[in-house]
Amino acid sequence: MQSKQKKYSAPALEKGIDILELLSSDNRALNTAAIAEKLGRSSAEIYRMLLVLEQRGFISKDLENEGYSVTRKLLQLGTEQEPVKDIIEFAPPIMRALVEQTTMSCHIAVESNEQIVVIKRIEAPSNISYSVRVGYRKPIIETASGKVLFAFQTAERKERMLAMLKQYHDENKVMEFVAECKKVAKQGHLISPSNFVTGVTDIAVPILDGDSAIATLVSPYIQRKPEEVSAETVLKMLKEAGENLSKAITYGIVKPF
Repeated sequence: MQSKQKKYSAPALEKGIDILELLSSDNRALNTAAIAEKLGRSSAEIYRMLLVLEQRGFISKDLENEGYSVTRKLLQLGTEQEPVKDIIEFAPPIMRALVEQTTMSCHIAVESNEQIVVIKRIEAPSNISYSVRVGYRKPIIETASGKVLFAFQTAERKERMLAMLKQYHDENKVMEFVAECKKVAKQGHLISPSNFVTGVTDIAVPILDGDSAIATLVSPYIQRKPEEVSAETVLKMLKEAGENLSKAITYGIVKPF
């Protein structure tokens, strides 16, 4: 006899997770009615869940917009797990040295289901710079970080990621993404105009644990007038920082600067 996989159901838990996923994917604060409509549930069902999630610190109420948004508690829980915990521990001195050398901000992003999420950033010392906040999320398939993360994975891991991405995106778009990732793997880095901000060039390198990327180190490059540092110079320094961070994670030692 073939054993059947039993599907378990926990309606209250599922509602709570649905709310967190919705608020995480939407940059706007959403009120109770909007959340209920998007999830296809009644406001009464959603209201009690929102109160509990707010009491536990997973969401907060935006009084100005009368809506809810996620807090950093989920991110905090995630960063307490390996290998993200190692990245948070070893990255600060390497990132600080990098921004002092390049005068550009930098950040680290990791995979979060079909998205990337920024877990650490260091602001640039320059008066003119561009940075991305901690907790920032975008689809893997649309980001520099996502392409670098995918490019430096084992074949088996890539297959699992592709299966996940196809649940959220058109297959042609996924195949275009894969083609771009092959170029990134060949180059060993990514340097391209931002898909989201005009005038910003994303420069990204992998943070490796062995042969696989566990995160990406990114510098959002902007050209100032007069030019203080070139994109090519930033790329060179970013590569060195990425290699140092990869070694720190592997061997547990941060190279002195």
